[in-house]
Amino acid sequence: MPVFFSLSARILVNLEALNMAESVGNVVRHRRAPVVLRTDNGFVLRYVPVISGESLAHHYQKLLADIAIQRGLPVCSACSQGVFLKHANDDVFKKYDGIDGAKNKFKTGTDAEEYVVKNCVVEDVGGFLYTDKTVKRTSRFRVGYMVPALDALEAGAAATEAQFHVRYSPGAKQEEQAIYYVEIGSAVYVFSFALDASGVGARSMENEGASSRNEYILSLEDRLKRVEAAFDALAALLGGMAWGAKTSRFQPHWKILSLVASVSQPLPFNVSPGHDKNYARETVERACAMTSVVKGFKASIVYYNGEGLMEPEGCNNVSVEKVGSYLEAIRRAKEETLELLRGKS
Repeated sequence: MPVFFSLSARILVNLEALNMAESVGNVVRHRRAPVVLRTDNGFVLRYVPVISGESLAHHYQKLLADIAIQRGLPVCSACSQGVFLKHANDDVFKKYDGIDGAKNKFKTGTDAEEYVVKNCVVEDVGGFLYTDKTVKRTSRFRVGYMVPALDALEAGAAATEAQFHVRYSPGAKQEEQAIYYVEIGSAVYVFSFALDASGVGARSMENEGASSRNEYILSLEDRLKRVEAAFDALAALLGGMAWGAKTSRFQPHWKILSLVASVSQPLPFNVSPGHDKNYARETVERACAMTSVVKGFKASIVYYNGEGLMEPEGCNNVSVEKVGSYLEAIRRAKEETLELLRGKS
């Protein structure tokens, strides 16, 4: 039975330059994006500091590659270097695998997918698009922009500001001094992540010839190892704050305020984004409503409350557990996911 994982967290981040968009003259600008906010006078548009899903996905996949290599799991040459070209075309196969004319060597798209999945955990979990053979493997994990929480925006608690810096050399002429500005952001960010755990090591059914083969490319034991690595990469991403740009001189001050995670069957279920302190309760209420609409739906929800969230209560087929840390919440969700994949729950 399919198993899906979803997570949302509220993260206080101060003085960060984790995702810079461009340089204009001597100003390095922080990435911004439009957000619609409800006010007493209706909806308004605000441009706020954000951190892109592409940036987060890059760092997540780099951590996944590192963990897989440490555990003796297969990672292709490109991904092991943090170069996520994926197996996009024949040139990549030739450069990184030494396979010349890959399009002609693979009889079907399914053969190409099998080769890539067996030889790279990152492309199994993160997906790829092989254009020369029209093979599309949708990413098993999903991550979006980190945006300021709406309740923080309503309180005006999100901003960017350009900070003045200078590189000074004694005795140098004035025009030889380097003056520059770096925009930094501070906000309570909302982070969201999802994983199709049962899709790891599984075949993409849209590929040619896939319907006539086994549903899975890998054995159950190999799939479990990769799912565990996927969870541990997420724990490393959040627990180690191991992501973002310009951290050599702009290491941010951060704290994870709260986190809600869900493991569901047999359909995907995304936890409510943490835009206010009601998101844990709202997540559980939505899950309980799903059980009355979708036959056989069940979910296990675990949460960390470090900021006075409204406490949720479970119902039939929706269990709720409160834990003492955000990493414990990820660990409990990982254990539940692995047990469901083994068919023991």
